[in-house]
Amino acid sequence: QFLILLEVTTTAPPTTSIQALSGAGTTKWMPTTVTTTRAPVFHAPGSLTLSGACAYKRAMNGLTYDLAGTSADGWPFNKAKGVDEYIYHDADCDGAGPNIVSMWLLDSDKPNTTATRDLDGDGGCNYHASIDSTVGQRLPTSAKWRMYCGKEAGWVFVNLTLKEASDKGPFSGNTVISSATRGGITASVAALSLAIMQALFA
Repeated sequence: QFLILLEVTTTAPPTTSIQALSGAGTTKWMPTTVTTTRAPVFHAPGSLTLSGACAYKRAMNGLTYDLAGTSADGWPFNKAKGVDEYIYHDADCDGAGPNIVSMWLLDSDKPNTTATRDLDGDGGCNYHASIDSTVGQRLPTSAKWRMYCGKEAGWVFVNLTLKEASDKGPFSGNTVISSATRGGITASVAALSLAIMQALFA
């Protein structure tokens, strides 16, 4: 699963707008600022099979999580075949505030696709396992997760692997935008900018 940051530049009116009168009382807005938006575009494997869970959570080993949708923030989430088990990204697992680090979670609660924090809506950080996520970090396919392994063991670090179901090993590598695709994106952005300018100065 990979995150590509696509920069789109659009023309927007300034905070203090300059007005010009033309014709029969026509008001024209003179754009003087440029706003750049960085939009995340995600490319995620369709199915991931989990292994490496501790004995207390051994029922999770072998579950295959299919791509099920995206969250309000644009992160993809997966659902296990035949059972209510999910993998999703949560910016704040209890909704308490921005001091909580964002995480990838293994959870039995379905994420709310309209929420941006506390996606399972339980008001707490209750889940099977978690791994901290930096800004833009894709779902790791082989890493140490913090998993709840029963009252005696408590929370322990385990090596979890998420193998792409159709592949022989963990999904890895880099997604590259071809020059043709990049050219198409550039042309589309240029066309959008021209349309905005024509509308503003019409």
